[in-house]
Amino acid sequence: MLAKAFFVGFIALLAAVEFGQVTVRLPFPPGVEYDYMAEPPAEGLPLKWDKGFKVENDVLTKAKFVLADEIVGVETVAVAPDGKLGLVDRFGKIFIATPDGRGGYSIPKEPLAYSSPGRTLGVKFDADGDLYMANSPLGLLQLVAPGDAENQKLVLATGRISDESPLLPGYPVEFANALDIASDGTVYFSSSTDVLAYKTEDSSWDVLDSVFVTIAKGAPAGMLLAYHPSNGSTIALMDKLWFGNGVALSPAEDYVLVADSIQMRIHRYWLQGPKAGSSEVFMDNLPGPPDGISLAGDGVNFWVTIYSEPSALMSLTHIRLVRVLTAWAPRLMRLLGVQMPRRGVVLKVSPQGQVLQVLGDATGKVMYGVTSAVEADGKLFLGTIRRKGVPVLDLKAIQ
Repeated sequence: MLAKAFFVGFIALLAAVEFGQVTVRLPFPPGVEYDYMAEPPAEGLPLKWDKGFKVENDVLTKAKFVLADEIVGVETVAVAPDGKLGLVDRFGKIFIATPDGRGGYSIPKEPLAYSSPGRTLGVKFDADGDLYMANSPLGLLQLVAPGDAENQKLVLATGRISDESPLLPGYPVEFANALDIASDGTVYFSSSTDVLAYKTEDSSWDVLDSVFVTIAKGAPAGMLLAYHPSNGSTIALMDKLWFGNGVALSPAEDYVLVADSIQMRIHRYWLQGPKAGSSEVFMDNLPGPPDGISLAGDGVNFWVTIYSEPSALMSLTHIRLVRVLTAWAPRLMRLLGVQMPRRGVVLKVSPQGQVLQVLGDATGKVMYGVTSAVEADGKLFLGTIRRKGVPVLDLKAIQ
């Protein structure tokens, strides 16, 4: 009788959670205030993706790792015109890697600076050689004159939206993620969520929990932003992205693309022309969460990286109980020693949103969890948030 009463009570509790009659605290990262599940926007859930997508080549297995014993967790590689690389590891150490003339690179033993506290994700050199970096929780950072002993300085370019912004004035930028820089110096960048990166036991910074807790929370807080160095203003262009990620300007700079990793789609925001100030879906139903976006070397098409293969649970995220499980998934996986399915996918995409080429590693033998792809001098520099070294794929060798 007692067991039956317990079972009935347990089912009643689950039903109360499912129908929102019982509030559920989510496992936010340490040091962050607890929050509760919200009612997600209409048609925001369940998550949808191309479940029939198959990786049919092993091109990414040909990638070679440089600096494999010297750096770990480089999410994005910034490539300077002289071939040097701007790198920030998972601990926030900033390095400039110099080509060694033999196909490899060297970095000094000590970093130039630390982009910390927080996790730096997107990085890019501007026309003056300064290194812009997107950081959670600080915002958009700028390393001025990197490597110049007399003039180098690390500054916070912006950590909040300006009061004059028509959208979200004064709102904090707590999860800057990816960026691109226009010819006039404007920095277009994404802010993913309001669930911040957090410091782990090994003093690195982790962002995986932020994705899953954001799904569970059901209150999208991602944004597309524009920072104008000329006057220091930061203007919000788009809001309510579930997880703003990769950013790339079109060749003519008449629009900018921004990835929504959780929704597995890419948006196009028009900067010029009759549609200026409006947005539309550029690609939908992708084979997984899009992470990095960059202009390809042909100056026409784009590289889009797909971070992972979605779990079947993601198609059930309209169910509150599934979202509760989703929030705890990363911690349970770490506790049980379970890893996400390994798969490497990089897509070449046309300006019309058509997939032109797939670079793959179906089983993640060499490449998995690809976060960015930046083309320079016939090579594709890949980013990974957990792997050692910098993977480099010679595009001429795969043609």
